[in-house]
Amino acid sequence: MIEFPQELDLRLSRNPVIGSVFGVDAAPGFLSSGCQVCILAHVALHELEGLLHSLTAAGKFTFVNIDACSGLGQDRGAVEYLKKIGTEGLVSTKTALIQRANTMEMVTMQKVFVTDRSNLPRSTGAVEQSKPHLVQVMPWPVIAHLSPAELSSLTPFVAAGFIRTGGDVARALREGAKAVSTSAAELWDLAGRDSVETSTN
Repeated sequence: MIEFPQELDLRLSRNPVIGSVFGVDAAPGFLSSGCQVCILAHVALHELEGLLHSLTAAGKFTFVNIDACSGLGQDRGAVEYLKKIGTEGLVSTKTALIQRANTMEMVTMQKVFVTDRSNLPRSTGAVEQSKPHLVQVMPWPVIAHLSPAELSSLTPFVAAGFIRTGGDVARALREGAKAVSTSAAELWDLAGRDSVETSTN
């Protein structure tokens, strides 16, 4: 891993929920929430720049899931385009794209799917090679079944997948997550770890 950006760390300490914004129709709800950080996905290329500028103007920190936006190629040119239009963060499963974004001083989040122990070494190996700022671990219930050493190799991590309630958020944070990501808009306004714990009592 490389040094974690202080500004993003502060934002996530205020609100440890990252909004997963699927498509332009979900953006107004995110913009009106107290959530500070989002991941954009399923946004067409011709809509991406305008939406990104609206989010930035509203003071939001935005990751773009390069794997899930139509019109973006899966190569260095796509990363360079995202940087050019002002993208602060990039999400991908692909090691080469994470490495390229790192060299361009973007904040990177590598998505890994841990479906069983047989693919865990491949995931940890990819993370070790690409050195992202964050690892998005899916699905989050698997975290409880990883050893401390295994979890350490995927840290700092964002818990994702099946985050549905404030209790899920609180549990993921207790298990060591720096943040959670979810499309459940009712969770976007949770503010601070103490507030998350209080909301579940």
